[in-house]
Amino acid sequence: FGRVLLFFLMLYMMFVYCFVVLLYLVDRYYTDSSCINAPEEGELSTRAHFEYAFELSWTTFTTVGYGNLGPPPDLGCYPIRLVCSIEAILGMAFVSMCSGLFYAKLLRLLGRAQVTFSSTLCVQYGKGLSGNEDEDV
Repeated sequence: FGRVLLFFLMLYMMFVYCFVVLLYLVDRYYTDSSCINAPEEGELSTRAHFEYAFELSWTTFTTVGYGNLGPPPDLGCYPIRLVCSIEAILGMAFVSMCSGLFYAKLLRLLGRAQVTFSSTLCVQYGKGLSGNEDEDV
């Protein structure tokens, strides 16, 4: 079970970092202005730009969306919004795939429980275990 968890964690990080690079490249070369930007800052260094792209990427992929960073509604930022919407759809598909596979894995592990069958059947009519053990039903 640990290997499956590690595999999905590595796959998640791979998706997020691929989208970080894609968001960075789209923002640098296909938009009119810097669309991935903190509201209070002006021009960003390359490191700060990657940090904001990483924050935007993981919040979009996990569909958390804190609201402090996102693609602005400016006209020139359409490519960033397109990449973010594709990333959100892939993130939802990733979460549903992981949930289904984790459920199947746990079901297989729990399905190996020892079950003992008996040929004797005890049926009791009446109130059952209502606290009156002295009465015969």
